[in-house]
Amino acid sequence: MSGYGWMSDRKLPRPRAELAQFQPYRTQMLKADVRINANEWPEPNVAGRYITAEELNGVLLNRYPGRGDDLREILSARWGTKSDRLILGNGSNELLLQVFLVFGGHGRKTLLFHPTYSMHGRLTQLAGGTVVEEMVGLPYEVTKERALATMAKARPEIVVFTTPNNPTGGEIDADVILAVAERFPETLVLVDEAYSDFAGKSLVSRMDEFPNMVISKTFSKVLAAAGLRVGVLIVHPDLMGYFTAAALPYNVSTLTLAVAARIARDEESIAHRLELAKRERARVLEALRRVPAIEVFPSVTNFILFRLRNEKPPDVHARFLEQSVLIRDISIWPGCDGCLRASIGTPAENDRFIAALDTVFAAPAARR
Repeated sequence: MSGYGWMSDRKLPRPRAELAQFQPYRTQMLKADVRINANEWPEPNVAGRYITAEELNGVLLNRYPGRGDDLREILSARWGTKSDRLILGNGSNELLLQVFLVFGGHGRKTLLFHPTYSMHGRLTQLAGGTVVEEMVGLPYEVTKERALATMAKARPEIVVFTTPNNPTGGEIDADVILAVAERFPETLVLVDEAYSDFAGKSLVSRMDEFPNMVISKTFSKVLAAAGLRVGVLIVHPDLMGYFTAAALPYNVSTLTLAVAARIARDEESIAHRLELAKRERARVLEALRRVPAIEVFPSVTNFILFRLRNEKPPDVHARFLEQSVLIRDISIWPGCDGCLRASIGTPAENDRFIAALDTVFAAPAARR
């Protein structure tokens, strides 16, 4: 018997009450030949393409990393802003959490327009804040009138707009976001632009007019570096001091900074990905629209949302998996009843997905 058996009768520490039943964020880690469930870039992007074994010898791991000034300069030129307005992070989720820690927290509210990216609500709760949910539903159309009316009623400290929106795939009109930022200058307006490269639009150029607006970016989508974990927050100088005071030191590794700078310079690859995503998205959309059993929502991103007219999402998801095609069941997300989401894969992967449609949505009698 362990000498510490007496400890089994003692009570363990407990988290905050609102986190006691909190569930982990999970993605579906199931085996499949075609994995189009996570909105990643599907083509392999190996680190050795950007940094050689010899160059690795110049990366000193015994020293703390620098500020990433080289990367900041490249990204600020790319996005049309200034390098001192960029905050780098270990993935955009780290920076999003920082937003909710600094401007949210106990007694403060975050307004979300559902359905939208689930992490915004989770991070609000982790920071101790309260989520206010406005259910827009599908099709996802956030109008200026609705946004302003909801803001006036909720009076949140933070409001989040994801554009293009995940999981719906469409954009929120810039006028809607800017109207909210103008009418409510004391509210922090967080604009999540993870997928903005696919749409070719951004609000970065309007930040001087609206200092209460912050914009998040990521390397996980068109830059094809989800495994590198790089996020960027663009902040007006009037707010920057609050973020730098709360920032974790040395949060992006020396090796990450070296590789990220080279990825950000690779304009040829970025152009290739944008063209491929546009072409393949149109092809997959066309195939989905031929399926009577589903309702397909338009997308400007690298994923497509569709809703089942009659069947249950877990059943359809399982039939895709039988074809070794893994998509995302998001039917438990607020406002996404009956919905599945498929990322755009490589042309060969999309061929497999399109071919699977006939089998997956065959007449029920044929499957018995």
